[in-house]
Amino acid sequence: MAQYSGHARFNLFLALPLLLGALYAFLHPSRDLMITFASVFVYSTLFMNPDLDLANQIKLFSIRGLFALPFRSYAALFSHRGLSHNLIVGSITRILWLAGWGALIFLAIYKTLPTEASLRRFYHHYQPFILYSFAAISLADWCHLLLDRKELRKFV
Repeated sequence: MAQYSGHARFNLFLALPLLLGALYAFLHPSRDLMITFASVFVYSTLFMNPDLDLANQIKLFSIRGLFALPFRSYAALFSHRGLSHNLIVGSITRILWLAGWGALIFLAIYKTLPTEASLRRFYHHYQPFILYSFAAISLADWCHLLLDRKELRKFV
């Protein structure tokens, strides 16, 4: 299993440029969508990766610790290399976990949750950005899981 720095180097210096090149070559997205994809990919690589099931072991008063703060309770619920390392469900669990924290913060500030109609309007208005963000999170996770494979250990 590669260490955090190995995953970060692989994702940021190899996978991200290749994925951005492929994205531009095949889909020709706008500059804003490219920036969204790249920034979400970087965030997902550094602060929302499959190893967040170990978030309670990250030093709290550090940049990584602060950005991983919502996942400290996630680490108590999920075992290492369990559901968070699943190819499909792993990304979704962390997205839903972060969305749950967002909903709690929204509830604390506004004393209500967004309505279904407002969520639909938000989704339809920002659909390309949401889809590119989901793709970036999933691809960053898949690169992480690829690197975790036993066969690739010797290349890192």
